[in-house]
Amino acid sequence: MRPIVVPRLLRAAAAAAILLLPAYAEAAEECPCRYFWVVRDDLSSPAGIDSLVEKAAMAGANGLMVQVVGRGEAYYSSSILPRADFDEGFDPLAYLIARAKPRGMEVHAWMNAFLVWSSPQQPSDPAHVWRACPDWFMTDRFGRSTREYAPAECEAAGIVGATLSPSLPEVREFLAAIAVEIATGYDVDGIHLDYVRYPNPSFGFEPAAVGAFALETGMDPLDLYRSGSRPEELDSLWMAWRTRQVTLTVSTIRSALRAECPGTLLSAAVMADPVEAPVQYACDWRAWLEEGLVDFACTMAYTTNSARAMELAVLGTASSAGRVVHGIGVFNQPTESALPAAAEALRRGARGICVFSLGTLPPGDSWRLLNLWGETERPVHGIDVSLLHRVAGATEAGL
Repeated sequence: MRPIVVPRLLRAAAAAAILLLPAYAEAAEECPCRYFWVVRDDLSSPAGIDSLVEKAAMAGANGLMVQVVGRGEAYYSSSILPRADFDEGFDPLAYLIARAKPRGMEVHAWMNAFLVWSSPQQPSDPAHVWRACPDWFMTDRFGRSTREYAPAECEAAGIVGATLSPSLPEVREFLAAIAVEIATGYDVDGIHLDYVRYPNPSFGFEPAAVGAFALETGMDPLDLYRSGSRPEELDSLWMAWRTRQVTLTVSTIRSALRAECPGTLLSAAVMADPVEAPVQYACDWRAWLEEGLVDFACTMAYTTNSARAMELAVLGTASSAGRVVHGIGVFNQPTESALPAAAEALRRGARGICVFSLGTLPPGDSWRLLNLWGETERPVHGIDVSLLHRVAGATEAGL
């Protein structure tokens, strides 16, 4: 075997890395996430993106969670999803990356997972999953698909729109393919999942799900709604089974990313109450963190009730603080009202703060966020400490 030859310049860089390694590691550990969610409606033009990136920079942001998959459409160049409504020849994700990265900001590609349509009009593109795969959607307990719900019915039922079923392997592979397409095609730091949950316990009774559960347990989940035939353990079995389907979706995406682009981070926007999330939404995000399925979770603590906000800051950071980015809303309240709970989450060890959303942040409120998290511009995940260890090890070995 031929010896590995390391150029002199690389050997010098490696030697310097040995000396700087503790400092780099400490910086990567101490620098908090200062993120903003960026919604797809704000990506329609270069001028709009320029304005957003400038606003983020003024607020001291070091990361943007950019919605590039919404309503089952792509805000990037995709061979899987139909193109969203933006100018021909313009690639919103590529343009934003080119503007944000030089400003020291990470870019995480935010994709809606199970939720794929929420407009009153049906999607027109025959390739859209709503039209191409009608059997992939959740149904209610009466067998009615979420594709058939009108906006007013969605609101009454507590859903946003047409929602894919996590119980189908085809759905899980479809979402994994989208994540890999983005991560391999663009210089993104991570994939950020949203709507990776059931909308509520009243949905998820599609025939494939009911059949799979019956095959596994010998029980029919519809017995939950039939008088006199409800087995005592059915509630807990059905809840656990649904939770496994969502977790399996996250695991499928994680495995695909590790195989194709192992350096890409995976995160998820989750309901902020870790006790309620598995029960109401089959979203056991604490387990995802413990099992390493996601690198961090962004808790959506958007409440305008100050007491509840403080409670969520405590609950969300308990036992998982270093891997939780506390999410606050400025779309539904003054910025200053959302900050006390954010400060409490940071005090309790939260990995950082994510603000929803950049577009709704009042232009004059940047200073409030700077006061909260400081002005350093270093990206949170920009330093690959493991790489420094490998380079340092190669130098010490005389390679």
